Amino acid sequence: MKMTTYRKVIALIIALLIPIILLYGYSNQVSINVVKATIEDQNRNRLAFSMSQMDMMIDQLMKHSITASRDYSIMEYMNGRGSSEPLTQLQRHVRIVDMLNMQTTTSAWSNQIILYLRDSKEVISTDYSAVYDEEKVSARELGKWTHESTMTFGIKDTLFSAIQPSTMPNLLVEVRFNDVNLKNMLSSLQQGEAREPFLYQPGQEPIINYNADYKLVTQAAAELDRRQLPGSGSLNMTLAGQQYIVNYIRSQTIGWYLVDVVPLESVFAPIHTSRNLFYTSIGLLMSLSVLATLLLYRNVQRPIQLLLRGVQRLKDGQFSARLKQRPHNEFEYLFDSFNEMAEQIEELIDKVYKETLRSKEATLKQLQSQINPHFLYNCLFYIKNMANLGDKEAVAAMALNLGQYYRYTTRLENPMTTLKEELALIENYLNIQALRIQRFRFEIDVPEPMLALEIPRLLLQPLAENAVIHGVENSLQFGVILIKGESRDGVHRITVDDNGPGLSQQERYELQKRVAIPMDAQSGCGLWNIHQRLIHLYEGNSGLSFPDSPLNGFRAELVWEQKEG
Repeated sequence: MKMTTYRKVIALIIALLIPIILLYGYSNQVSINVVKATIEDQNRNRLAFSMSQMDMMIDQLMKHSITASRDYSIMEYMNGRGSSEPLTQLQRHVRIVDMLNMQTTTSAWSNQIILYLRDSKEVISTDYSAVYDEEKVSARELGKWTHESTMTFGIKDTLFSAIQPSTMPNLLVEVRFNDVNLKNMLSSLQQGEAREPFLYQPGQEPIINYNADYKLVTQAAAELDRRQLPGSGSLNMTLAGQQYIVNYIRSQTIGWYLVDVVPLESVFAPIHTSRNLFYTSIGLLMSLSVLATLLLYRNVQRPIQLLLRGVQRLKDGQFSARLKQRPHNEFEYLFDSFNEMAEQIEELIDKVYKETLRSKEATLKQLQSQINPHFLYNCLFYIKNMANLGDKEAVAAMALNLGQYYRYTTRLENPMTTLKEELALIENYLNIQALRIQRFRFEIDVPEPMLALEIPRLLLQPLAENAVIHGVENSLQFGVILIKGESRDGVHRITVDDNGPGLSQQERYELQKRVAIPMDAQSGCGLWNIHQRLIHLYEGNSGLSFPDSPLNGFRAELVWEQKEG
């Protein structure tokens, strides 16, 4: 496929756009990676900060409970059991509860402090629903936080609690805070953004804020259950057909993971918007480029193609070809110039063609004028000989046939004749020669359909004359002349054979060369004229040749192509 101007322009546009798209794609990917890393770092720092605040708050609750267990009023109450008045003990109990209330209110989280007096099985607490359960208290691991469900005043609640020993003997302190504090913290961490923070512990129900997407959190928790999580890290997850960044960090106090699920779409929304704008711009640029290439094709490439087709038609010989379209631009001048050139070429070709025809016609007339005297010389020489011999019948026959011959040849208004008329002339000629020589016979075998073919006048007579003079007349044996015709696929062939001495293969080769070159002083007239007339009239493979003769003499084969229709 040739690289036309149109294709070159398209290739140039593509070559300009592809690097831009590739560079932007690379830049966009780098931006995404940088933003992703930055967001992950920010989220990890944010989670670490929130986790440190939560751990600090839980440690503070623990410290407050320990401080409360060391209060003098508790020691006073424990020492006064059994020795102090009930009213006094009640007053001491009230002071302890007030002190515990004061401790719980100093914390930002709602919490309860419960004192377990193991020797007396008593409970002193800000939670009036608390009871002493020896089995439960004994089963708890001291200092470890547990997450459990409990009933508070008939209401089911979930909370974290931890029991630790006090510095006083037979005294355990339990601090509790419910999930509401953590839910409020998660809501504060979310801050209305497109993220889902939650607390996660393998095998337990996750703790979520009040506006959380429960389905999304459940799917994320199920995915985390299938993984072994270190103390902190980051994961990429596909949840509900969307990509998410999941950051997590483990609490050093309660052992739960603080997890933050952030959709990538929200993180990369500005980048995607910029990307979409860029690709939209590229699309518009491509559309404009296509429009520009179409205009280029219509105003440049199409006229060039029409010019090329016109030139090709001229090259193929269609000199009447003209460019009819009008491009209404600079190519219009080229179109007009091409049409003028084609018109001038057509006129020139027409002049040359007519001149060639006139030249051929003059050449044919000259050749015919050369043939007629040659034949006349032979005939007059024969009449002279017959008159010397006193053969009046032969002289009369020759004179009669000679008159018919000249009546035939002097009809110059039509240089063509039928093969039938030409063969009749040949038959008259051979009859005259048979009367003169009286030692040869002749046969003419031409198919009936060939008799109507048109051929130039006096085309066969020199062949018959050569067969007589150079063939049978120079032979000591009885002479034979055979004239046969054959026609096949538009190619017509007449052969004239004699059984005379003939020519050698080398002599026939030299004779073939002489009839094919321009006539000079060394060339004869008869055979050369026949060959040249066939070439001028029919061209192609037409002409005169000299193959081997089946009579072991000389054969002249005349061939011309004349397609029907």
